[in-house]
Amino acid sequence: MSNLKYMGKPSLILAALAADALPGVRFVQIQAVEDTNAEIATNLLVTDDSRQVLVKAPQSSLAATSLGTEVRALRLLRNVSLPFRVNTYLGETSPSAIHKALVFEYIPGNALELRGSRIEDPIIGNLGQAIARIHTIPLNLVSDAGLPDYDPQDIARTKLQEFDRIADTGKVSPRLLERWQNALLDVNLFRFQPTVVHGNLSFDKILTDGSMVIGINDWSYLAIDDPARDLSFLFSENIDLANAVLLAYEGTIRSDRNIKQRANLYSEMSLGLFMLNSIALGDDVAIAEAQGYLDNLAEELNQGLLPSLAPSDFVASQPEVVTPISQAASFTAPITVVTESIEVIDLSDNEER
Repeated sequence: MSNLKYMGKPSLILAALAADALPGVRFVQIQAVEDTNAEIATNLLVTDDSRQVLVKAPQSSLAATSLGTEVRALRLLRNVSLPFRVNTYLGETSPSAIHKALVFEYIPGNALELRGSRIEDPIIGNLGQAIARIHTIPLNLVSDAGLPDYDPQDIARTKLQEFDRIADTGKVSPRLLERWQNALLDVNLFRFQPTVVHGNLSFDKILTDGSMVIGINDWSYLAIDDPARDLSFLFSENIDLANAVLLAYEGTIRSDRNIKQRANLYSEMSLGLFMLNSIALGDDVAIAEAQGYLDNLAEELNQGLLPSLAPSDFVASQPEVVTPISQAASFTAPITVVTESIEVIDLSDNEER
């Protein structure tokens, strides 16, 4: 697949591609945007009637597959009522275009920031409730769309494979490796009911107005998976705030008793995955940064500061909305599903133009 940066000024090329994807729309302003996927060239464009759109051009077959998956996810999500905004897929370039590009609605907002927040702040409860709403999306919508569907055995197996690769780097303390291994080998920790998950939640994907979640971006990892996956990013920051978000989450949806342990495990192991990725890229600065994170985590373990990963008693249950009266003001409406056919799009076979 052609690489835009070698074919002229990328922003002007992307603007031309956006015009091809949305015939008759006139763009008056363009701004480069850093995408979380380095293999996707992204620009923010403003139309002459002040609308804002994102144009994304994949620069590899893998990136094309990722965008194709996101389109399928967004079309699925049109059929679900959620308490926050989700990007709308607007269109793509014609077959005659020199590059493939897709255009999406842009959702304005501030990236989630919890530093300085207090447990009683509205955003804490609202965040937990918003994540819970994702997890109540009907499973059949995702499975019928052909999106990934993982059972607990698949998930445990994948995490063990990741663990082996992390251990092979030789950059993680033996005690930390032993902690992770003991957790991964405990079958009781992985007795849970999978739900629909966003799959790639992070602070920069969640948009807020300061007190409420107003939008969530990047749905290319939508799947049936472990609900703890969507909570793990919180435990990389303030543990007390993460626990408060989890409490609000559990006040909205019935979850298994070990979701916090798995969220902590995934959060800790993400530092090992960061090390793996840094080594693969040959980025010495990132390797040193990852080593610092891992060393700090090992020191916290030595000081007895890390939470236990040992499983609690398991209680199997289907995800169920259990909204207390105290929270009903925020989310009183149940999720509604609108019957509509879902077209499956696969962009993985883009040819070089």
